[in-house]
Amino acid sequence: MTSLMPGAGLLPIPTPNPLTTLGVSLSSLGAIPAAALDPSIATLGEIPQPPLMGNVDPSKIDEIRRTVYVGNLNSQTTTADQLLEFFKQVGEVKFVRMAGDETQPTRFAFVEFADQNSVPRALAFNGVMFGDRPLKINHSNNAIVKPPEMTPQAAAKELEEVMKRVREAQSFISAAIEPGWLHSTSLCNDFLGCF
Repeated sequence: MTSLMPGAGLLPIPTPNPLTTLGVSLSSLGAIPAAALDPSIATLGEIPQPPLMGNVDPSKIDEIRRTVYVGNLNSQTTTADQLLEFFKQVGEVKFVRMAGDETQPTRFAFVEFADQNSVPRALAFNGVMFGDRPLKINHSNNAIVKPPEMTPQAAAKELEEVMKRVREAQSFISAAIEPGWLHSTSLCNDFLGCF
């Protein structure tokens, strides 16, 4: 990955958040201060946080605050695994989700970290070349939609169904390599239509 990073993997120093210098009342834009929705946000101290819109699910605020949007990714060459490896130098990555149309030249992704302290370090990589394109990194406005977690019972049932299909496939393969399999009535009916 060092070829992707100038300075042999050294992290650039984060720049101040421009939202703090605008002097515009964010409530007039329909935004609710994060601390109003989640008082623990105020205890984060120096970590700059953009305002959240009013329709945010309060149970997702922590996930949103630990997630960055990563844009301008080459659709043909960038994978979730590459992003995972790249952002590991910033902090522990919990989840990476690629998004956008694969047929377009560029895609985007969301990277969720284990803690909010990793986000400013990730934001410092905005503009850094990743392959042949400069990364566009911003705070995320939403949490990553993750696949539902399975209960142990559901996982066991799915495994049982998969194993049943494997055993069926093994039976068909065994029957196919035995002499005279073409004349077997059941195989003839199942695969060849009996000619």
